[in-house]
Amino acid sequence: MEHVSPAYVEKQKILLKCIDLEIAVSAIYRDFMLLFPAEGAFWAQLAREEEEHARLYMAGDIMRVTGEHAGIRFPPTVLVARTLEFAEQIRDLIGSRPITLQEALDMALKLEKTVAESIIFDLPETDNPVIANLRKIIADTEAHADRIERFRMEKGFSFPV
Repeated sequence: MEHVSPAYVEKQKILLKCIDLEIAVSAIYRDFMLLFPAEGAFWAQLAREEEEHARLYMAGDIMRVTGEHAGIRFPPTVLVARTLEFAEQIRDLIGSRPITLQEALDMALKLEKTVAESIIFDLPETDNPVIANLRKIIADTEAHADRIERFRMEKGFSFPV
């Protein structure tokens, strides 16, 4: 059996947490889709994109990228774990009481911004497809926050304080 270093194991744990996070965010958006059927298409699209992010994390074994992890600096596990806990708190809140569309959009915006702050990968310049997948996830997460802000304005809600 090939030797598995502690650094490899730690990086795998971070990736698994990132996958869990994307799935948790997708589940929240699916909950919102059911709660707000008039806006279902908006929430469904976000949910599908989060599921795609989970698939992108799984698509390649990041540890087998050419070179010493291709120069990737991973986010701290604790940041990703805390963001996952935050997503779980939102899911608990959704199940505990009725929420308004404005509250759902506020939660989604805060969640996307928190995810963006937690999945900070320092990526080298390369055309490696695994690195490209990570870049796509990061860019999509930032785009989700923008899309949610625009949707808030379309619905006539002011920006949260």
